[in-house]
Amino acid sequence: MPIVVPVNQGIDEALTSAIELAQRQDHKLIALLHRPLHEYDQDFVDQEIDALTDQLDAADIAFSIEVRVGEKDLATHISELVTKEKADLVVVSLARKPVNGKLLLGSQIQKLLVECPCSVLVVREKVNV
Repeated sequence: MPIVVPVNQGIDEALTSAIELAQRQDHKLIALLHRPLHEYDQDFVDQEIDALTDQLDAADIAFSIEVRVGEKDLATHISELVTKEKADLVVVSLARKPVNGKLLLGSQIQKLLVECPCSVLVVREKVNV
């Protein structure tokens, strides 16, 4: 069963964890690049796809990259992709540092936890001290 991971610019803990899970369980990884319409730049997205392709090729896993552009929120795009691909797991990351020592879930993660039709693994970004 596929693993879905939304990908932000650069390497993050969610992508690293999703790659490790895909390698261990021999599952396909589906990377989701989501851009609101007002932030969409085809050249930049092409560069992101190329860099992500190189990284996933090096991980030696089955993968695909999905690009979603539009005003739908990220949680909705993820849930739709999970349903379409019959994914088994979504891996997302939390902010690097909690505000005032309290862990506050972002609204998109909270929505995803409620609406997503599969399990959601939330990993914490590493804090560099």
